[in-house]
Amino acid sequence: MRFHSKRICTGIAIAGAMALGLTACSGGATDGGDGDALPVNNPGTLTICISKNAYEPMYWNEGGTLTGFDIDAIEAIGDHLDLDVSFSEMAFDGLLPALTSNRCDILRSGLYVNEERAAQTDAIPYLQTGPALIVPAGNPLGLESTEDLSGLSIAVQAASANEQILRDISDELESQGLPGIEFSVYPELPETIAALTNGRVDATMETDVAAGQAAATLGDDYEMLGTIFPAETEFGMFMPRDSELTQHVLDAAITLTDDGTFAEIAELYELDPGRIVAPEVVR
Repeated sequence: MRFHSKRICTGIAIAGAMALGLTACSGGATDGGDGDALPVNNPGTLTICISKNAYEPMYWNEGGTLTGFDIDAIEAIGDHLDLDVSFSEMAFDGLLPALTSNRCDILRSGLYVNEERAAQTDAIPYLQTGPALIVPAGNPLGLESTEDLSGLSIAVQAASANEQILRDISDELESQGLPGIEFSVYPELPETIAALTNGRVDATMETDVAAGQAAATLGDDYEMLGTIFPAETEFGMFMPRDSELTQHVLDAAITLTDDGTFAEIAELYELDPGRIVAPEVVR
């Protein structure tokens, strides 16, 4: 079994290669199968849309290559299907439009499965997660519950499920006669972190995996609060709605879950293998 990084393909390169019917920025598949017969945009290659701003341990950029849990897991799926794998980086808010316009075969970029996304795509959950807050060390505001967020300024990534979760909490607070939340919305994760470290907000909201990594990177001056929100959401990979590829990806994910491959990759990146989700299609 191989666990390694992949070269990155720009959206422009992918689009050009697809237009010419060529394979771009791909590695070599190793397992048996008939990948050339599968319904992918670029014959023989599984094209993956990902956000250009990544975080450990899900995936990250090391000198022009991508590595991490998501990268190894999707490569394992590619190997199982006898397909090469290429990655197309883009802004976070461009991910779903790229998928629904068939610029990639799969979107896998730390996105929650939610009702809105499932209505547009075929979603396959793969890892249990949930929101968390990054705050100054010592939790000086004493945040313990969602009611404690009343009147606070919180940074969150635009077009994310976390933004909607936070807006729902704010609406609930206001319905109780309490001040709502003041939103500072930014296109990418690094900007939400900068808003906190520059003192423009009281906290930053992210997934627990990203928040933990960010807090560790920031050092002793910041910490993650992971108990305010329940870990009842799931990361998912997404295919275009009613895609002919969906069943093939699902079958591969079931096999790689059942044989322990995904658990082994999770352990490699110090993720809890108990959070691996049994694959199913959510529509």
